[in-house]
Amino acid sequence: MRIAPSPTPDAAPDFDERAADSSADASGDAGTYDRALVVVHGMGNAYRSQILLEWAEPLLGRMDWLARDKVIGGEERHGVQIHSSDLSGDVPIVTATVRYPGLRAQQQAQEQARAGGSAAADATSDPADDVLLKIAILEARWSESFVPMSRGQVFQWAVVFMWRMIWRVLDLFLGTMVLVPWYTLVRHVTAPRGAPRELPRLVDLVIDLVRLIVCSFGFAVTWLFLVLLATVLTPVLPLLSPLLIIPWFKNLAQNAIDGIIESIGDVAAWKERPLRASAMRLVVRNALDHAKELVGDGDVHLFAHSQGAAVATYTLFEELTPSDYNVTRLTTVGAAVVLLGRDKWLGRPDEYTPVAKWIERNTGVADDRQVAWANHWAIWDPFSAGPIADTAPGRRERWRNAYFPGRASVRGPEEHAVHNTSQPFLDHSVYFENTIQVVEPTARHLLGPEFPPAPATVAYVENRLSVIDKKSLGINMLAAVVIAAILPGLPGVPALVATLASWVAGAIGFVIGIFPGGQDVAETVPAAIASASIITDPASFGPWSWLLASALTLAVLIWLNQLLSRVTRRSREWDRCPVEPRHWLVLSSIPRAIFVAGAFLCVWFAIRAWAAPPLEWLLVDAVVLAIVAVFVFVEPLYSPVPVVVEARTSDDDAGGPTIVAASRPMKLRDAVLTEEFTRDLERRRSLLRPQGWRARIWARWFHDWKPPVSANEPSA
Repeated sequence: MRIAPSPTPDAAPDFDERAADSSADASGDAGTYDRALVVVHGMGNAYRSQILLEWAEPLLGRMDWLARDKVIGGEERHGVQIHSSDLSGDVPIVTATVRYPGLRAQQQAQEQARAGGSAAADATSDPADDVLLKIAILEARWSESFVPMSRGQVFQWAVVFMWRMIWRVLDLFLGTMVLVPWYTLVRHVTAPRGAPRELPRLVDLVIDLVRLIVCSFGFAVTWLFLVLLATVLTPVLPLLSPLLIIPWFKNLAQNAIDGIIESIGDVAAWKERPLRASAMRLVVRNALDHAKELVGDGDVHLFAHSQGAAVATYTLFEELTPSDYNVTRLTTVGAAVVLLGRDKWLGRPDEYTPVAKWIERNTGVADDRQVAWANHWAIWDPFSAGPIADTAPGRRERWRNAYFPGRASVRGPEEHAVHNTSQPFLDHSVYFENTIQVVEPTARHLLGPEFPPAPATVAYVENRLSVIDKKSLGINMLAAVVIAAILPGLPGVPALVATLASWVAGAIGFVIGIFPGGQDVAETVPAAIASASIITDPASFGPWSWLLASALTLAVLIWLNQLLSRVTRRSREWDRCPVEPRHWLVLSSIPRAIFVAGAFLCVWFAIRAWAAPPLEWLLVDAVVLAIVAVFVFVEPLYSPVPVVVEARTSDDDAGGPTIVAASRPMKLRDAVLTEEFTRDLERRRSLLRPQGWRARIWARWFHDWKPPVSANEPSA
């Protein structure tokens, strides 16, 4: 960290000039950086700079956003300045300077904010108080550091590994889908009378019971599907490689098989071929050595995803001394540390205790040179499968403490249970899109302890709203599947689908017909409609037509769901407009209400059209479906939200609290009424300068913001 030089009183250079002065050489000389981040990719054939771009862009973007926050005194000169972005060199690297207000400027901003009014809005900080931080981000790409195993070897190994992974996935889903609702029900039932509740006792009981029944049924279906899938694949996988000698099968399946090999082949090499596993670790070691040269006495952070977390963790704690490389922080996301463990020599026991090794490496090391370990795992990520501990009971205890904080006896890293998309098998690959729960904490670590932390209550509200948003995304997706599966088969819908499809096909035919040299429009339009007769002719509407219409409907609904989610998420996370939670919850609940109501109506009309029950049973069905629909709608608002489980490195404080104090669970309605949250909200309102039409609409909706009247005062 460097304090920026004070400019002369009569001429303060702009940010670009000062940043250039502080880093004349964009590539940087040895020892000139304050902090370096080494990013390690996961399984699969990662191309050059892929993992670097996936994480450098959101991290630097969030650091820029945080550094320019007016609440801490941020101004136009603050933020991130990119110096070099070498994405094609032998070691891809990005270097940048981050400038943000120093301690005195932050304190001044707080005092001026308490004064209120224009004093807070018009105040400026002294450039001499700024903190200047030089950061280098480089990647460790190990995917081309070894010779892959053959197809036959990979598939024979994959049979046993597949069963192990599926049982771990089922264990995680059992916790997420069954145990969380069960523990929630027990907690609500056993709570003493008079204890504070978000909902009345009877309403809590109904919601908890419906949640437990629905989720248990969903888990049973998931269990059956995964076990049947594994049972079918067990005899098939070893035969795939020999079947490639058949020409027609090779032409049909080789591309898909090669894609599978690219993904799981790395895992097989890591577990079964120690020499190739050592080659992977050497890449991480060389990257850490390079980072150490860049920072000199500065700090090195190691950031790893998926299989890369297993590679990085083993390299750091089993083969290296972290303090020799100035590594002070390890961040793992979607970590397969427990799933993959260590490489295995034949005849040698496959025992691996990463937590014990981490604690051992920190023993006898100065506090400022110990490795802090934070592990982020998405609750639907099948590959990380939850927290990290040296035993299965230990992982279960730390998982439970993430939802229901209690007493602890198991050692392990700081655990962050996060919500990425609330969609299984998608959560594993999109951690870099989780701004609030993954990107921002990592960015704050890079900014260092001098950067002011977010107020605890504000951080809790942001986290709670993020969870609600992600759970809504998953619920809308499930509702979209129900709508798309049923809607095309309802009476009258095939004719409507045929009409719409005829319009689209006719428009395409018209465009083809107006081009010179083509057929006449009178011929191309009917020909285009006839070519799509599978969906343009109601008389020929059959199973394939239904399937095609369902696929198109699902595509449209998914696109709409993703679009609405991006708009609400960007408005809450990136627009400089403070969130008023009650208004935001009402606004963001509208799409979820539409999706859930659409699914409810489709199911009810399907029962009416296909089962044709008597009127009294139709009414009963409507009541039951309405109860389920109401539960599905409110579930994101009242479901348990995981908290941060504190790192535990010794047994000296056995029985102590297991969570970080700032993340203690509380009611959302109570959090928004705290003095800390209301004071922060008022400060942000006084500093409100929305940029862009979306932010201005948001500001008007939530805060009655009006554009400035003065012509000299900017509106953005």
